[in-house]
Amino acid sequence: MSYLAWIDFDPEERRRAQTLIDLFKQPEARDELGLGTVRDALADLLFPGTSTIQTRLRYMLFIPWIYLEAQSRRATQAERTVIARDLEFDLSEALLRDGETVDVIGRLAGRSLKRLPSSVYWAGLHTLGIRTLPGNQATFHSYGPESLKDHDLKLWTSNLPKPPGNLFDKTAFALTRGEADFLRDRIASNARASLLNELARKAKSFAEDWPWQVSEDTVSDSNRAILRHAERFSGVMYGASLLYNLLLALRAAERPNAKKHADAPRLVGDYRSRLEDWKAELGHLALSDWDLDDLFGLISKTSHNLSKASRDFVRGWVSIARDGTVQLEANNLAIGLLKQREHGLKRMKARLLHDAPLERWSGASGDARLDFRWRIASSYLGELADAG
Repeated sequence: MSYLAWIDFDPEERRRAQTLIDLFKQPEARDELGLGTVRDALADLLFPGTSTIQTRLRYMLFIPWIYLEAQSRRATQAERTVIARDLEFDLSEALLRDGETVDVIGRLAGRSLKRLPSSVYWAGLHTLGIRTLPGNQATFHSYGPESLKDHDLKLWTSNLPKPPGNLFDKTAFALTRGEADFLRDRIASNARASLLNELARKAKSFAEDWPWQVSEDTVSDSNRAILRHAERFSGVMYGASLLYNLLLALRAAERPNAKKHADAPRLVGDYRSRLEDWKAELGHLALSDWDLDDLFGLISKTSHNLSKASRDFVRGWVSIARDGTVQLEANNLAIGLLKQREHGLKRMKARLLHDAPLERWSGASGDARLDFRWRIASSYLGELADAG
């Protein structure tokens, strides 16, 4: 069993580490083949400020309101940290009292919650220009009423809506019309070129399963190009994930005494069937026309650094996928590519090469299609539309 302990991290390092841990709980995010850089770069271009561990859009207002209340108190930095933490718990309880039964961060953990909503939304608040001063949460707790007055610091955007008077008594996730207008303005001002902004301006909900299925005429050519890259990357790399899991199932089936993998033969059949379905769907991706240099150039313009090993892996897999007639299960080139990739990422923890990590395989690792945060983005768009 693996353990992770906090060592000498500062608060910002701890936040990033906790984000990584929470991401691993997401079904799409088990990044077994190192696809996360491309995934996150495209998601940041399309839906900036979002994260797969966010839940509801009004948290983008709840957190500033909580921090403004804490910063209004005459207290030490340590005391304000406790005040803000307690207010976050008070908010969760107020949401539950008003009948919110899902999407409340900490609904089950209560006051023992380790990852507070402010940590989940902190980066997004800055991306969308709601939090105007860079810095971690500890930095913000250092500013009280006197320091803010003396230094004329602006921690939050000046046109932030006022909180309701009963915020910590009973409150809900539904946005008011004014709050929705404010959030649309923040998106337009700080993420103008994004698909999130283009769709938010439509003031409607989107029920499509995937962002590239949206047929709005107002989507710009540049975002259409990003969506086409996203669709192709999600589609083609889904096959790599399926083959990876099939190879693990085949290895597990050869170990009949391993009780945890007693269902390995069933998994083999399932992954074989899904791979055949995947091959049948490759045609619409038009992989022969896909300009990977353009994709990699797009990623280079973001804050994400795509390694040469990652580029080589993507090129290698796309080359294999372009020949849709290949029997992947018996293709030494495809199998070798996956083994090399996993070994490069995990060394002795590579499941395709070592028995001990195979024992910890759940039967499905990173086998979901990438949606580039469309689930949370479409949810936010629906919330904006509901507010009018």
